[in-house]
Amino acid sequence: MKHILKPALSLFAIAAIVTALLGFARNLTSEPIEKQRKAAQEKTMRAVLAEADNFRETDEKKAGSIVKVFEGLKGSDIIGYVIELSPNGYSGEINMMVGISKTENKITGMRVVKHSETPGLGALAVNEKFYRQFDNRKLNALRVVRAQGSDDDIEAITAATVTSRAITNAVNEAIEWYNRGGLK
Repeated sequence: MKHILKPALSLFAIAAIVTALLGFARNLTSEPIEKQRKAAQEKTMRAVLAEADNFRETDEKKAGSIVKVFEGLKGSDIIGYVIELSPNGYSGEINMMVGISKTENKITGMRVVKHSETPGLGALAVNEKFYRQFDNRKLNALRVVRAQGSDDDIEAITAATVTSRAITNAVNEAIEWYNRGGLK
């Protein structure tokens, strides 16, 4: 019994020390990590709704793939919205943001924030060539096509139609939300 008790107590002591060190490291790094996350979120919101000076999260009820809605402010005036969405792509969730200008009544931008899409295919959704297609679009339903032809067409990423459709459908969801009255 003694030959089992000594190694067991040693392992317990080691596990307790390692757990305490991990807890300390987590407490030490959680605030800087949260600051970095908020800074990245702010940068993305400014990219999709550049005319806003500040952003305020709303208590809008989440529906479909809409995760959060932020009001874009210029001074104290609401000039637009940034809608955070998480549609399902080919390989999992795609976290993205869409900006809609209330003053110009159009999409001001779209960015993919995080994804797990196939490298070299669906992962190309973060490339400027793809996401710039959403800039300055009227608030009409968009559709995915092989080659852009009309104002409502989004050219699919070659060999990544599922990802292209997931993103475009999420943008359409943001447009529908806004056209239904948004926050009113």
